[in-house]
Amino acid sequence: MKFTFSVKAYLKILLHACKYPHKAVNGVLLSGSIGSSNDNLIVDAIPLFHQCLGLAPMLEVALAQIDAYCRGNKLHIAGYYQANEHFNDNEPNWIAFKIAEKIQEHNSHSVLCMIDNTKMGAECAEVALNLYTSHDNKWKQNNSSWNLQGGDASLAIVSELIRDKAYQNIVDFDTHLDDISQDWLNTTVNKMYNNSLSS
Repeated sequence: MKFTFSVKAYLKILLHACKYPHKAVNGVLLSGSIGSSNDNLIVDAIPLFHQCLGLAPMLEVALAQIDAYCRGNKLHIAGYYQANEHFNDNEPNWIAFKIAEKIQEHNSHSVLCMIDNTKMGAECAEVALNLYTSHDNKWKQNNSSWNLQGGDASLAIVSELIRDKAYQNIVDFDTHLDDISQDWLNTTVNKMYNNSLSS
């Protein structure tokens, strides 16, 4: 199966990493309802944490809220993303595997994505994401099975928003749980993205 990432999903992943460049971050990927024609289109990303990535109670709270949102909007959790703390550490660790496997229990076609820190930069010269798919219960890097919707034009949009410091507006569940008025759906970032398309 080939996956396509919307610009909005890719943007939020990178903005999350840009906001906390000195920390590991993670989140989940959303796609259309299972069995629909949009099953392999990653339409959005929900940032989870930037402090303790694998803290079970907080993860359960976050996933329960995201799952309720998905059920009301004909979406499902289609994968997991993570950026590691250290610049040269771009491989999945036990936290990434554990959460990805939990998601896979509910969606056999889920994916695991790792941000490649070495390719991060405001110019967005290339995609900074490595995709892993599961075969025979082992996660293997499989970058040939995904693409970014819009290609280079999309990278230019992401670059523009990073340069405009849109990452200052990204809200993850760590922030939301500290202050529930903070919007984990990131409607402010969504508006910034929509405005960039119309400008």
